[in-house]
Amino acid sequence: MIAVTGGTGFVGRHLIARLLREGERVRAFARHPADLDGAEVIACDVTDEAPLAAAIRECSALIHLVGIIEETGEQTFDRVHVEGTRSVVAACRSAGVSRLLYVSALGARPDARSHYHCSKWQAEECVRESSLAATIFRPSVIFGRGGGFVRQLREFIRTARILPIVGSGTGLIQPIWVEDVVSCLVVALRRQETVSETFELGGPAAYGFEQLLDLVAEGEGLDLPKVHLPVSLAKLAVAVFSRLTPRFPITPDQLTMLIEDNVCDIAKMRETFGIEPADLQDHLSD
Repeated sequence: MIAVTGGTGFVGRHLIARLLREGERVRAFARHPADLDGAEVIACDVTDEAPLAAAIRECSALIHLVGIIEETGEQTFDRVHVEGTRSVVAACRSAGVSRLLYVSALGARPDARSHYHCSKWQAEECVRESSLAATIFRPSVIFGRGGGFVRQLREFIRTARILPIVGSGTGLIQPIWVEDVVSCLVVALRRQETVSETFELGGPAAYGFEQLLDLVAEGEGLDLPKVHLPVSLAKLAVAVFSRLTPRFPITPDQLTMLIEDNVCDIAKMRETFGIEPADLQDHLSD
């Protein structure tokens, strides 16, 4: 049996569907359980080590997907990413589950300017310092059916009259299709040579933010005027309006990530997992 934390999330649903098709038994964990046809779903907060350990004792591996992109209330990056991963590692040790796959994020590093990436790095350190047979994955932005990336861009474009572009709009993103991420995870489960390795995951092409907006707008049949905002002005505006407007579409931390490149060399991914990743433009209608 395979345990999956964050099983009812975007990647979790795709992963569990694949595992079930391939004949695996799956036990999924989520703070807010939902029906996953064919999988056992258990309500559990990953920071609760004891109940998690008890529930994974008969599992052969755990895939840790839990993550947030925005802090809300008690759900902070430190609590979810760092404390949550530390709890998962401890639960695996207690339950005798030696195989762990952890999904971090491309850009995770100790000197990152964003709190999100710093917390992902700290979570990776928890995994690296464990005695578990662990593999770490750092995907770029993940897109696909049921995902929020393209949908949010589409909704933004549909409601905007002018498209604001921060700085030059050329900061690069290398989006990867969710099914390609799933393929890497499933193959890694079965290959001993992936233990103690870190894999950066990305698509075949990198896109500037302005280029992404153009692609999505074209798909919507829209041609909106654009205005380039100085980075300093954008930072000030986001800092102010994110405090005044609870549902403001971008946080200061997300803006920090938006204006820096988020790309990687995918040669190791291709060679290890034997996949040729799909391009974003092939799935814009998902």
